[in-house]
Order: sequence, then C-alpha cells, then structure tokens
Amino acid sequence: MPERERERLLAAPLPAVTPRTVTTGDALRAELTRVRAQGWAAVDEENEIGVRSLAVAVPGSETSGRPPLAVSLGATVVLTSRDELLTHLTALPTCAQDIAARLV
Repeated sequence: MPERERERLLAAPLPAVTPRTVTTGDALRAELTRVRAQGWAAVDEENEIGVRSLAVAVPGSETSGRPPLAVSLGATVVLTSRDELLTHLTALPTCAQDIAARLV
C-alpha cells in the first residue's frame, strides 16, 4: 500500500475486534515494520477469538496491477499451539512462490 494511503488509515480510529486487536497507529506501524523485516505475519486472536494464523505475501502480486495477495494458514487455538502453527511456516513461502508463478 502506498505510504500516503497507509498513513491516512493509521491516523483514523482503529476499532478493537477482540481484546487482542492492535488499536493504535504507532503499535500497528511497529508491527508492519516487524512483519516486513521477517517476511511473514502472525495473528493470535487479534481478529477472531479462538483463531490464530500465519501469512506471507505472494511475491510480485503488489506490482501486478491487481490487489496484493497473501497466503494464510489458520488454526483454532484449542487444537493448535502457536509453536505448532509456526512449524508450518517454512511451507508458506513455497506455496506463495507457486502461486506467483501461476499469475504470470
């Protein structure tokens, strides 16, 4: 997302969807910086109680003229610990690469 648009959104109120939702622009900026640096994102009941997930961006999708794409793997917290979900992290970039190759 272009910086100007991102900053416009981060300046607006960020409503809490769950008690774990990031609700300040500064906290969300820091999270976006961390996600960019590590190459993946994790959500642990921030969007929906009882659900955690991992995601990686599909390479090149942000410059394809289409909305950026991501691949996500979700699980329920009662069946999958955060550490167990993270064991699947190595497969997501490969999946994202496969999708990118098919978007050409």
